[in-house]
Amino acid sequence: MAEKMRDTTNNLPPKTVWVSAEKHIRGVNDPRIERLWLLAKEITKYLEGDDTSKDEADFFADRLLDKLESALMYYQLITTSDFNDRNISQKRTLYEGLYASLWGFYKGRMQNYLKEAGWNLEIFFCKEKNFEKLAGKFIQQNPDHKGLVDLARKQRSAWQTDFGRSRDTSEHSGDYRTGIDVYENEDDAKRFFAQVCWTAETLIAYCGSYRMKREWNVTELNPGSTIFDADDRYRVEHAMQTIQRDQNK
Repeated sequence: MAEKMRDTTNNLPPKTVWVSAEKHIRGVNDPRIERLWLLAKEITKYLEGDDTSKDEADFFADRLLDKLESALMYYQLITTSDFNDRNISQKRTLYEGLYASLWGFYKGRMQNYLKEAGWNLEIFFCKEKNFEKLAGKFIQQNPDHKGLVDLARKQRSAWQTDFGRSRDTSEHSGDYRTGIDVYENEDDAKRFFAQVCWTAETLIAYCGSYRMKREWNVTELNPGSTIFDADDRYRVEHAMQTIQRDQNK
């Protein structure tokens, strides 16, 4: 950011001094939230379409980082050494903030970005009673991408439905007597941070790759890598780079 500073000694006009302001400080055990944002930004460079549509995609790529930074802030507070010294209301507020930020990133910001790349992923977030109908519609419109329906079904069953119900209950009624799970512990906080980002990263890479210019690829290098790992999971590269690397294996 820029600040105006005046030289009062010689009564000179203000000059611009550039000051670097760090948005957040990341610890060695914190999630590498930037990697999803950087992947989306890199994919955007090579999307098909005109400059206006790519500018819009780039704008929504930046909005991904906004929510992830909020999630990181809550996660850092949950994992501090003095977290257990807080009262139950403070603890619950931090968990609610983390899960709301992760859900907002996943359901809102990620969808907005991929819509700009030409994808409608309502099958991931629709009500259960509407899933099969929308899945059939999606396959009809995207016959080459039936795997996305399988992925949606698996994610909804494995974690997403329970996570969404818990978050909604926390935000609205607070009534967990029907057996809805409560995820107010550090292990679940890390697990859901990793899971939400792994699924989002999968969708950004897959959907983005099919909207890029043909000479560019998104290559998966480390399939099991999460944002808590040092190694990147994906790389955006020219097709010639992919061919050369495969030949050198």
